Amino acid sequence: MTALSADPTPATAEPGERVERFHALIERSRATHLPDNLDHFFHPWGHELPDPAGEHERVAEQLAVLERAGAFWERAGDEASRDLLLRFLAYRALGPAHVRLQLEPIPYRRSINAMNAQMAEKVGLHGLGAMPFEWQFHLYNLARAGFPLHVLGQPLPLASTFLFSQYAYRDAAAGAGPRPGDVAVDAGGCWGETALWLAHVVGADGHVHTFEPAPRNRDLLARNLQLNPLHANRVTVWDHVLGARRGETVWLANRMAAGATVRDELAKVHSWDQTDQALELRTESIDELAIGGAIERVDFLKVDVEGADLGVLQGAAETIRRDRPRLAIACYHRPDDLVQIPDFVASLGVEYRWYLQCSTMTDIDTVAFAVPG
Repeated sequence: MTALSADPTPATAEPGERVERFHALIERSRATHLPDNLDHFFHPWGHELPDPAGEHERVAEQLAVLERAGAFWERAGDEASRDLLLRFLAYRALGPAHVRLQLEPIPYRRSINAMNAQMAEKVGLHGLGAMPFEWQFHLYNLARAGFPLHVLGQPLPLASTFLFSQYAYRDAAAGAGPRPGDVAVDAGGCWGETALWLAHVVGADGHVHTFEPAPRNRDLLARNLQLNPLHANRVTVWDHVLGARRGETVWLANRMAAGATVRDELAKVHSWDQTDQALELRTESIDELAIGGAIERVDFLKVDVEGADLGVLQGAAETIRRDRPRLAIACYHRPDDLVQIPDFVASLGVEYRWYLQCSTMTDIDTVAFAVPG
């Protein structure tokens, strides 16, 4: 994949062209069968395939998204990202038996199996013995992967972050990722693996602000920082839930889970998470923290907050205009993320090039990157 050095907008960036390419991909994919394309690390009990009876409706839904995705398409930094956008939508319409996203099954599985075999120092921690190995927590020494870190976590999140570069575009020429000396914001800190990865990349001259509002997640995040005191010195942990503005009431289940989702009503927490404990929280915004000087600047902004991603960006609008940070935004939580997120960034009046990347064999952990200029 090669980043374009000039204006990446092609002369034929009309909706009709991308719609035609999508229809051609759908037709080819219907005739393609990929028995090796199931991600057993993400779905250890099997992956339920889409109902063929609903295919026409799903194709129409994804086509509607594509027709509205002009901001991403026209400002895509390379053709590989446009192609992946088409495959991402086709995957959602037809499923993994017909559409391969980005990672090839054999090297993908070999990499994760090698990480488990060579880097796991203690396995089956945190009392989750009834869960499959893929969803248990293990202690890893990641030195063999080039990271002088000890991290307690699950195999796939660690592989996505450290082996498959989830939050930095794998074509380094695009410049879509954190850099040494950056001040980085990690919105959605979860268990701390991303904060530690960022702390390693930004180095001693950089700093990481990581935000994790769920106490049980934050306990594990703190433990991972304790395992890595050199890197922990570069990390500030915030317990705020980020949003579009300061002071709004939201609810969150206090669970140790990568999918902890903010809700606007208490009843929605109980109906969705089946939990006995829910936290009433007040939102904070990146802009308010930046205006107050708590965050000095933002060079790199990563957002992965289970569907509240656009709200976090809305709460960072002035910071984005001022600092023009590189962005890494999860774009798989809501059906039209790849419409609304690039559209919002475009509305800020800052020119960005867009890239797209997958870090599992599913559409989960798909990230859109934006590079200013």
